[in-house]
Amino acid sequence: MKSKLLNLTAAALMLFSIKTQAQAIYSPATYSANVIDDGFEHWTTGSPIQPTNWGGANSTITASHVTQVTNATYSPTLAVQSGNYAVKVTYTNTTYGYLTTDTTYSVTAGTAYAISFYARGKGDIAAGVTDGGSTSSTWAAAPPAVISSKSWYPNYLTVIAPTTTNNAQFFLKIKSTGTYTSSTFPAPGIVGVDIDSVVIRPYTPQPFVNLYSLQYTTASNGNSPFWGQQVAMTGGIVTGINYDATGATAYYIQNTGAGDTLWAAGYVYDYNSAPLVQVGDSVNFGCAVTEYFSMTEFQQIVNFTDVSTATSHTYNIPSHALTTQTYAQEMYESTLINIQGATVNSYTASYGQATITDASGVAGEADLKDGFYPPSGTATSGSSGNPGYQPITGDMYCFIGNVYTNFGYNIEPRCSTDVVLNCTTLTGAELASACLASSAGIQNYNNNLHADVYPNPLNNQLTVKLPLIASQVNISFTDVLGKEVMTMNNLSGSTIAINDISGLASGVYLVKIIADGNTQLVKVIKQ
Repeated sequence: MKSKLLNLTAAALMLFSIKTQAQAIYSPATYSANVIDDGFEHWTTGSPIQPTNWGGANSTITASHVTQVTNATYSPTLAVQSGNYAVKVTYTNTTYGYLTTDTTYSVTAGTAYAISFYARGKGDIAAGVTDGGSTSSTWAAAPPAVISSKSWYPNYLTVIAPTTTNNAQFFLKIKSTGTYTSSTFPAPGIVGVDIDSVVIRPYTPQPFVNLYSLQYTTASNGNSPFWGQQVAMTGGIVTGINYDATGATAYYIQNTGAGDTLWAAGYVYDYNSAPLVQVGDSVNFGCAVTEYFSMTEFQQIVNFTDVSTATSHTYNIPSHALTTQTYAQEMYESTLINIQGATVNSYTASYGQATITDASGVAGEADLKDGFYPPSGTATSGSSGNPGYQPITGDMYCFIGNVYTNFGYNIEPRCSTDVVLNCTTLTGAELASACLASSAGIQNYNNNLHADVYPNPLNNQLTVKLPLIASQVNISFTDVLGKEVMTMNNLSGSTIAINDISGLASGVYLVKIIADGNTQLVKVIKQ
């Protein structure tokens, strides 16, 4: 067989209890016979020659963009992935070009089609299916795979046919973004993208798969057994939210059952649902399972439901205590953990990376930048800018965060309260940090009041000193689960004394102050 399988599809959804499903084991869907298995071994005669079976009527990638690749094409030699030939596509337009199949196919509504291929070079490649009309009326297309390597790399995409037809065409959607060169493979390099071994297989997505089944693997590379497939429904409890310069882009989920600390978490990459969730929410969705630099990710989210919105339930996922020696394992990927008493050995400001070592004596990595975009920090995009937390080399810290895999394992704190200076052991209040400033909606508050709130930490009293004499003041306390636990409304004046908060348990709270339409959020610790 020339190549591997592929991934994804969309599906139906129903509410469910994550807890009761925690350790059931689900298997990937079974693929049916190949619809297409093409290694670009057959080409037309004449000049220019073209790969047989591709270049249909709706292709915008024409003969001028396509070249045959052989084992002798490059110097130093880079062999084709399999067989004698591959295809090179050089399409440098700012928009994508389409390479469609010559043949039309019968597809069935609701059937998922796994599209896998090998690629190298520099560019973006997506895939999909049309109803046989122009590519502008494309039914379904998977997000593009980013290609940037001289080595053949397998890519897995999935689309679902939205209706039944006998006139469907599959396509590759390609844009070449440059020339790949490296110290071991100098100019002229690989211009555009080389593609080989395209396989398309139909399958029926599994109706439900839990996080354990999606993550658990015995493969040495750590890849999910569902890589290349879509599942109709999975879900978990939100433990952290990631931001970039544009806002919330992704979030971590985890199961809640006893013992759910191994193979029980996942990373959801989705610009649409990330701004909607808060830490502690219970969410369900359908998704495609992908691997991005060895990090299992859930993408192409469909049928997203925040169960917490419907049921008013919020859940607390405690961080799991590990060491710099033990956390860097596949079974902890995406898990919310804590590392205590770790010395910062070195820090690279441009990338926000800190090398840390605790009592185990084995060095680990803390990523103090990726999660620290506004509203939870000050990082900027790219490899420069201001990281959200700049540690002091040689000092000891405790860290809370999710395990993220990107060129190695990192603990990724969610905001500055996940990083505790001069810390050997985390206290109960510190462990309760949920980085509420990273939750959805906080970025919409004006935060323009500039009141003094003290003392902090506090015992049973809190004073709010306003910069104005306000006729209408409302104050609320929200716990780490996102639940509003105390409110005081219709207050007035310039100094508000809250004399009895003994009813609040020890922990971290977000205090929201609204005074004559001006808003401020303050995080406090109740001792």
